[in-house]
Amino acid sequence: MTAVLLFSPHADDVVLSCFGALRSGGEVVTVFAGVPEDPAYLAPWDERLGAHSSRAFALERLDEDSAAYAGTGVRLDPWPVLDGQYRPGPLDTGALRERMRERIDRAGEVWLPAGIGDHPDHLAVRDTGLAACRELAAAGRAPEVGLYAEYPYQLFAMSNRHRARGTYAGFTWHNEDPVALTEWFGARFPGAPEDLARPRLRVLSEEAVAAKERAVRCHRTQVPELDRQTYGTLLTPANLGREYGWTLPTTRWEPVSTGSPHTRPTSPHGGRDA
Repeated sequence: MTAVLLFSPHADDVVLSCFGALRSGGEVVTVFAGVPEDPAYLAPWDERLGAHSSRAFALERLDEDSAAYAGTGVRLDPWPVLDGQYRPGPLDTGALRERMRERIDRAGEVWLPAGIGDHPDHLAVRDTGLAACRELAAAGRAPEVGLYAEYPYQLFAMSNRHRARGTYAGFTWHNEDPVALTEWFGARFPGAPEDLARPRLRVLSEEAVAAKERAVRCHRTQVPELDRQTYGTLLTPANLGREYGWTLPTTRWEPVSTGSPHTRPTSPHGGRDA
């Protein structure tokens, strides 16, 4: 039995967003860790980050992922599933659900991405994972399920809320507005009581923030662009040290609403693609 199991859509998502939930003996599954076969293929996001071959870039990201968890006591399991920018067709959600169900069935506590930012790969992991959890609950083997707010997407959500209300003239980049996340949750889980919609804040210790920064910096292919999109605030201790998430009761494992287009977070640079 695995005490805590975290699903990371891409190689950097868990260390950026849910580092405080990592525990020795826990497991992280990087779902979309597949490597495209054609060495000549170059996806738009990879090209934006300076890559010349998506195959070589994907292999480099696997090395970064492994380095990020070194010394944490966490077992990393990268799955050879192609992410959205590499897939030639639709995702086989049936096969993914079976694989996630088998893994979740051996875990006591499970964390899935919330889907802030509406990235298709994040939504696929969240919704497929919740479907697997519903099947396990029907069989009398319901796990504990949580959703983690994805960083830095949550910064975009917070900034957009400030701008919409005229609180600030421009984008803001401080990770201290849980109300924006409460509103996001309410749009995706209509009728949820306020105490459920309000995210739980995890404040990391100074030591944990330093460890998280070291892990995040291992993702050297991604950090410069993410830091540019957040105007140099990606690695500030105050931002890294605040993580948000929700504990989901079984009554909230139904398919998730896509929410209103007015609640979708946006980045001033157009957001990340992977």
